[in-house]
Amino acid sequence: MNDESEKSSSTPAIVLALLAIVVAVFMVKFGLQTMTWVEGKMWASQSPWLNTVPQSLPAPPAVAPDKQLKAFDFEVNAPWPGNPKPAPAETFVAFHYDTGQILVFFDPAAQLDTLRSIQNGNPAEFQRFTNIFVDKPVASNFELYRDVYGAAPAQISPFMNPSDAMRMNVLLLWKLSFGFDLLTDTGFYSYDWPNIHGFQFGDPAKGVPVALRAFDDRGHHFRFILTTTPGANVKITQDDINKILLTIQPTPFEDR
Repeated sequence: MNDESEKSSSTPAIVLALLAIVVAVFMVKFGLQTMTWVEGKMWASQSPWLNTVPQSLPAPPAVAPDKQLKAFDFEVNAPWPGNPKPAPAETFVAFHYDTGQILVFFDPAAQLDTLRSIQNGNPAEFQRFTNIFVDKPVASNFELYRDVYGAAPAQISPFMNPSDAMRMNVLLLWKLSFGFDLLTDTGFYSYDWPNIHGFQFGDPAKGVPVALRAFDDRGHHFRFILTTTPGANVKITQDDINKILLTIQPTPFEDR
């Protein structure tokens, strides 16, 4: 009976020891991924927009040359007819149309070159950046924004590769830092067209302002906002947006 009692009392201890071993093995193998997964869930509960990723916009047909709007040594096709009144400010020009549309053209030189600032910043931070993205290197600002805005907590699993988990952790932290140009509950889109790539914040069909962030193949970073004056009986269309994006180009030197 003593032997049976000793065996009975030792069974829970053995089970606990085995459980501790299993937990220890799990934490060694999946601890980093699990912590990243928990953090992602926590961040998403505090900032639900972190779950939002852009929908891809198909490439539209080419746009014929038309009247140009010029600012900061760049130009785009005027999205609407008429003669807008430019209202310049320190870092942007707002073109006001009599019909109520407004196009805000931000100074490309004032936009942060995020990738270059990482490369030329703290060497230790750049080395960490290189180590994290060694398997999926980032070669341009568009690729950096694409990876950041394309990340979401739902993509994290406690059982994923540790290097992928670390990369997702960094991308989500940057996504929190970058934020969105406008609220994304009205639509969030990406475009990767010949010569121009970027993101669109807002669906014009919903009658809301639209923000554009665009990158050309020469390393320029553009930002626009399309909106209307309160009470104006006009709408912004996707064709208006496409006309701007497809015609961004440097102004010829003789026209500057």
